[in-house]
Amino acid sequence: MTPEALIASHLPPQEFGSYLATGTRKRLRGQAIFLELDSSEMNNLPLEYLNEKLVPYPSGEPKRSVYLSIYRVLENTPLEAMKNLFLVTDDGKVLELMQKSFTPDKIDVIHLYQQFNPISTRVASKLSPMEFISFLTDTSKPVSAPKIFLAELKLNRLARQPEAPLNDLPYPNPDHLRESLNTLISSGHRQTKTVIRQVKGDLSYRTVKNGFFVGNKKQILHYPFPGLEELESTYYSWWRSALTQCF
Repeated sequence: MTPEALIASHLPPQEFGSYLATGTRKRLRGQAIFLELDSSEMNNLPLEYLNEKLVPYPSGEPKRSVYLSIYRVLENTPLEAMKNLFLVTDDGKVLELMQKSFTPDKIDVIHLYQQFNPISTRVASKLSPMEFISFLTDTSKPVSAPKIFLAELKLNRLARQPEAPLNDLPYPNPDHLRESLNTLISSGHRQTKTVIRQVKGDLSYRTVKNGFFVGNKKQILHYPFPGLEELESTYYSWWRSALTQCF
């Protein structure tokens, strides 16, 4: 997902995530977000090329990555093929998220979404995650996408009171964010407002609210993000790495 690519590997997800983030010599550092796929649900895989390239090294080491596609991957990947989601910190710690059902939060007036694929826009919206994805993937409209992958981010009190302090939310240009939220709240018909046209750099994992979503007009998958208590106990090592990365 970051960046968009279809990759085959001999490595299991945890090892693959560490490899993506740090490489083989531990000189590279970079956050990664990826999905494991069920190959039996994939269409038109280049099997001949895959069998030729996905072979161990002469030393017996597993093949770490074979790129199969870098263009329109999300669009051409069936939702039925998508298994668990993996979040990798820039020093190679990996957190696995499983699919679960989602119940919309009806308390917040405004939501904040970070889109990853096929665009990387940050958007404020009155629509719930399900409504927002359905809205963006309505291909009967001139501006749409066949599938969307995104995360809902925290606004805390800003979701109801745009003038409230950000406190520990590490968002750039808070005045612009508040202006965008006020514009959206004061408009009777407007459903969305772009906050940042193209976000560059890694996602601050501590800003994730309800988790990650991928879907189209007909179907949406939800990968919930753990609560703070669980992050500070069960996933402490990953969480400590995620917090260090963000400052």
